[in-house]
Formats: sequence, C-alpha cells, structure tokens
Amino acid sequence: MAGKQDAHGKPPETLKALHKFYQKASASDLANDPNVCDFGNLHEDGTSTKLRIVGTLKGSCLLGPFSQFAGSCGDFPDTDDVKVYEHADLPGLQILPSLLPQYIQRHLLSCLFHRDLSDPKHRTNVHFHHSIPYDALAAKYSPDINSAGGFSLFDCPPESSFRFPALDPSAHSSLTVAQFLNRKLRWVTLGGQYDWTQKAYPKGTPPGFPEDIAQLTHGIFEHIRPQAAIVNVYTPGDTLSIHRDVSEDSDAGLVSISLGCDGIFIVGLEETSTNTVKHAVIRLRSGDGVFMRGLSRYAWHSVPQVLASTCPTWLGDWPAGSSHPGVESEANSRFAAWRGWIANKRINLNIRQMRD
Repeated sequence: MAGKQDAHGKPPETLKALHKFYQKASASDLANDPNVCDFGNLHEDGTSTKLRIVGTLKGSCLLGPFSQFAGSCGDFPDTDDVKVYEHADLPGLQILPSLLPQYIQRHLLSCLFHRDLSDPKHRTNVHFHHSIPYDALAAKYSPDINSAGGFSLFDCPPESSFRFPALDPSAHSSLTVAQFLNRKLRWVTLGGQYDWTQKAYPKGTPPGFPEDIAQLTHGIFEHIRPQAAIVNVYTPGDTLSIHRDVSEDSDAGLVSISLGCDGIFIVGLEETSTNTVKHAVIRLRSGDGVFMRGLSRYAWHSVPQVLASTCPTWLGDWPAGSSHPGVESEANSRFAAWRGWIANKRINLNIRQMRD
C-alpha cells in the first residue's frame, strides 16, 4: 500500500545520473539512442527488444467512452485498435501509443484549459504566491452571452495589462495574464488538492473531480476510480525531478496522458535483493497513454527533457478553433490571439485514485 512507502525517500544514484544524461542529450542523440523506447521506430512486428504486446484495446470498445466524452464536438471517425505494450524489465509498466485520437486530444485540452483552469477550486502552483482574480477577469473579458461555454482565461488578450497581485508584494512581483499562461503556470490540480509541502492529500471531502474526464478515464482503464489529478504544463527546457507517487491510500494504477510536444520519460525500479535498478527510457508523443500498475505502481520516474518543435501540426494551432466542452466548435476568432500556445508546450495529465 501507499502508506508503506516513504514520500521523502531519496532516488537511486543510478537514476539521478540517467536523468542528467538525458537532460543534456541532443535531439539527434535521442533519435539514434538504441536505449530509448521510441514507438515511432518499432520492429515490423510492432515490438522492440524490451517491449512486448500484452493486450489490445478494441476500437469498437473505445468508441463508447470517446463519444460520451466529446459529445457534439466529435464527428466520431472510425476508432483504431490500440496495442498495449509492457516493458520486459518493469512488470506493470504499460504503454499505449496513440491512445487518444485527434478530436479527443483537442477536446481534452479545451476541458482542462478553458473550463478547469478557470475554476477557482482547481488550484495551481501560482496560488502559492499570487491571487488569481477570476471574477474580475471574467467581468472584464467574458465573451458575448451568445458565445459557447463560459469564461476562459484564454479570453483575456495576451496584451492585457490586468495583473495577478502578489500575496507578498515585498517578495514577489505581480503577474500579467501573458506571463501566467506562457511561462509561470506549471501545474493545476483537479479533484483532491495535493499538498506539495506535506506530500499528502488534505483530510476531508475534496473538490469534485471533473465528471467527464473521470468517465473517459474509467472507460479506458476500468480498474481505477479517478479522484485526483495533476496537470503538468511544460515548456522546452523544463524538467520533472525523479520521484515516486506514494501518497495515495490505494494500490490502484496511475494513468498518464501526454499532449503536445514529445517528452522523455524515465522509469526505474529498485531490486533490493541484488542492489540494482531496472529502468526504461521512453519517448512519449501526443495522445500516448501510460498505465503504471503492479510492481511499477510505485516506480521512480522523471521527465528529463521536453523536445521543442515536436507538437503535431494538426494540434499546433490550439486554442484557435477550440471550444468549450459539449458545444460545437466556434470560429477561430475567439482565441485567435493565443493561436499556437500548445505548439511550445507539453501537457501531462496524471490521474490517480486517492483512496480505496
């Protein structure tokens, strides 16, 4: 159980060295590194030396949760089967390349960054030192009453002089909307609001987890009940340090969804009997899914690098042309000023079950 794990434990030196190595690796080095599991370069039989196919999610079964999630925003083209791979050295580490089709990826971004980011109950890293004046921003920039959906922070023009006040002006400067969205926003928590200082979830009833995202996740990964999530927002140059997710009172697996630019993902397990570390280095692309279950549920993991200029071209214009959840797509004009925001970002949606 999670309670038996040390939330303040130190990662193995082997993984720390590996993280530093791939943090400095060039794009060409990564493309030619035989130790990087790259689903763009599998053998003809769909495998690599370390990956084996352990199952398949039928497209006919995925269409249900996809269509329920996207509502009228999806035209529901034929849904492909999705192969489930497991790494030979890391039992329970399952990778699902191209899990989410294009229309689901765009709609998921809209849910997360138009609706959920604009909801005060979902806290961000910026809340540590700043106040986000949601009501004042909505009053000033809320779209016309005939526009689809409610207020989005992307309704604020990038040149807006509106500022997010610092909680302690002697220690921090206020932020503009552009500073917030382009660089300062690093994560958003959904549902259970994780306490990063105490490395624990607060007691009591957490804010509600977005129901549509919970249904989508459970429809794909039936063994997890989504109760909390961290939405990581990366810009090339950002990293995620080596850590384990051990604060949950549940052994249910962890779900990870990648959107936007490619990321290098390192996963490692310590073998106490031999004092060795088994690890994998995986290149994740937009739409890929990862499920960490079994022995890999409490594996160490990190993101040493986000690769610039790797966002798919069909996604790169977002949020231009995007809409609020459950409504038909609007004209490009509403979010045109922010066109291409996702092209320089990697979004990772990490979903977990807090309690059994």
